Formats: sequence, structure tokens, C-alpha cells
Amino acid sequence: MFGKLFKRAATKPVAAASNGERPAHRLPIEFLRKLIPISELDSKELIKLPIALCQFNAGDIVFNRGEASDTLIYLYSGKVFLESANGGYTVEENTFKACYPLAAHGEHSVSAIAQTPSQLIYLPLSLLRQSSAQPHNPLANRANPPAELRNSRLFAKLCAAYDADALQVPSLPDVALRLRSALQKDISVADAVKIVNLDPAISSKLVQVANSPIYRGLKPVSNSHDAVNHLGFKITQNLVTSVSLHQLFRSTNKVLQQKSQQTWKQSIQIASLSCTLAGLGKKINADEALLAGLTHNIGVLPIITLAGSLPASEYTEAELDACIDYLQGLFGTFILKKWHFPDTLIQIPAQTGNWYYDAGEGLQLHDIVLLAKFHSQLGGIRMHKLPPLNTLPAFHKLDDCALTPDMSLQVLQDAKQQIAEALAFFRA
Repeated sequence: MFGKLFKRAATKPVAAASNGERPAHRLPIEFLRKLIPISELDSKELIKLPIALCQFNAGDIVFNRGEASDTLIYLYSGKVFLESANGGYTVEENTFKACYPLAAHGEHSVSAIAQTPSQLIYLPLSLLRQSSAQPHNPLANRANPPAELRNSRLFAKLCAAYDADALQVPSLPDVALRLRSALQKDISVADAVKIVNLDPAISSKLVQVANSPIYRGLKPVSNSHDAVNHLGFKITQNLVTSVSLHQLFRSTNKVLQQKSQQTWKQSIQIASLSCTLAGLGKKINADEALLAGLTHNIGVLPIITLAGSLPASEYTEAELDACIDYLQGLFGTFILKKWHFPDTLIQIPAQTGNWYYDAGEGLQLHDIVLLAKFHSQLGGIRMHKLPPLNTLPAFHKLDDCALTPDMSLQVLQDAKQQIAEALAFFRA
């Protein structure tokens, strides 16, 4: 391993930086705005950051795996090798990887060795929670949207509709709404079955799910009554909602229909991965993980709906994609609030774009969806923009080493069959 070539102990400046003994440095605000996730802080907070800057020579050990830490560490200049138990990777200045922290947890899960003369900056680890806890509203600062949206009519109309509470929010299909309302009361299995049977397609799919590897019991389920009785009310409610969502991802515009179906396919993939990861963590219900994955990008729908009401000449495909990337999280939370979904689901659309979001101790539903999204991008065109898995707060919440960076590809391999089955099931 690379690290075995270097025997030099960590230098004095590391301890000084970790203990806050070094005077604070002022770094260019343009550099700080690139750092993820602290760039979410406003400019005044960024300027006041208590930054310690430390110099390392080639071969210096920056930190060792297993050491406790209370600092958030970024590379400022040079090149550093991060070594895990079974491999490693290099981080070099002025690259996308350098925008992410080298370490972002209370205990180092890798070792870091300077490959060249390097400078590292140290910040309080508490900033990670502070920046990830900032309410994410991309419309809070209208004066500084992404460059491709500054003169976009589509973006301007979406902002105006949101401000006026006039976004066209899709309605859940009648069966899902009726069942959710009925389950607020004390009803019988027979009452729930009557509602489910109002939609034969949903009733049939519920029976299929009850016989799937995730939920099947000792005896096969042959009708909706047995399915509801076997699954229970909570799982039935989540699954009926999940099954009915497919009806919403449609457009009469051919181009927008293709975009809708692409979004739905991504939803299914992340929902399937969420189920797989929920099984590893053994603390999150599979049906909740499925529904969370299927609704994490529900905010795309009002964007596509509004775009469909405009002449094609009023926006470009690039503008549409930029609006989706920029607004779908905010709009998704807006929709789930309108649908009166539980708080555990409402915040997920707005937070799945924040790799370092951390709402506290213990594995939570949003952690599962975030890790599922991470795995869905492995091997894809956005893979080069992914942060190191070992720096994510969600990664460290899976107990008993249920997931390691080296296991990630295996998780994808294990989930392939489940994803294929889910694609076939939810597309039918």
C-alpha cells in the first residue's frame, strides 16, 4: 500500500490545528464558496470562519485511520493520498474532489499521506452540522440563480407560480387518498379492502407485492383481502401510494413525456436501492424506504406541467434541465406538504441533493435515500462529482460495518435483480 512507503509521524502543526492553537487564516472567499457543504453558509459567515492552515512535506502523515477528530479538513494546495484498508485514492488541488472534505467524521475511517508539499485547512467539525442544517431554499436569493436561468422565462414563471401558491400540484389517485383518509380512523380490514378494490389495477399489484420476496409469508396470497391482512394497514397504505404514483408521471407533450418517464425510472431505481440498503441497516421499513425513493424527485412534476403549458420556443431543453436540478427539491417538499405526508418524508426531496445532510444520531429514512442516490450514480456520467463515501454522515450510521466503500459495487450487483423486477412491476 502507498502508505507503507512513508514512516514519518504526523507533524507538530497537525496537533496545533486540531487544538485550535494556530491563529485563524483568511482565505479567498471564492475558494471557500467552492467547498462542499460549507458553501451553503452566507458570505458573512464564510468570512468569519476560524480557519487553521497547516503545511506538510511530501511523505508526512496527515492523520491515521482510527484516530479521533473534531475537525473538518480540506485540501488547499498540493496532493494527498487517502488510504483505506483495501485501497485508496488521490485528491489533488483544483479538482472537484478537493471541494469535498478529506475528513468529516469524529473518527478517521482512512489514513491521509501528503504526496507532495501540501497545505490543508482545518475547521470545527460542528460546521458540518451547521451548514447541513441550513433550510435549503434556492429561491431565497433571487438575484443569484444559476447563469443558465438568469434570463429564462420558464424559470421566471415557475418562481411566480411558487410565490403565488399557484403551482399545479398533482393529486394522488383517488384510491390512495381515500385509503390514507380512512386509516386515520378505526377501520376494519374489510373496510380497507373495499377501498383498495375500487381500482382493480392497484388491487392486483398489491397481491403481487404481498407475494414478492420482501413480503411473502408461508402461504401464497390470492386476493386483496388476504394481502391487506398479511401486510397490515401501514404497509398497505405505503404500497398503495407507491403503486399509484406511476399515474402521475405522464405528459401529452412527447418530449416532456420522455422526461417524465426518465424521472420515473430514476425514482424506481433509487426506491429499489433504498429497499436494499434498508435491509442492510435493519432499522428502516422496506415499504417506507420504497415510498421515500419513489417520491424523492416528485418535485419534477410541476416543472414539467408548467413547461407543457408554454410554447416550445419559450425555453430550451438545457433550461428545463437546469430548472429541474435547481427547483425539484423545493417543489418536492411543497407537494408532500400539500399531500399531508409525514415529516419523515416531507424533507427528503429538499435534502437528497445535500450529501452532508445530518439531522442527528441514528440511521434515518433520509440517510437511506441519500445513500441509495449515491449508489445509483456509481458508474454513471456524474460519478466523478461524487464525494468520497467514507466522508458522508449517512455512511457512518450503518452499524456493524454493514456498508463499506469496497462493498458499494457489490450492493449494486445484489440489487440488480430487485431493480429489474421493480422496473417491470412499476411500469406495467
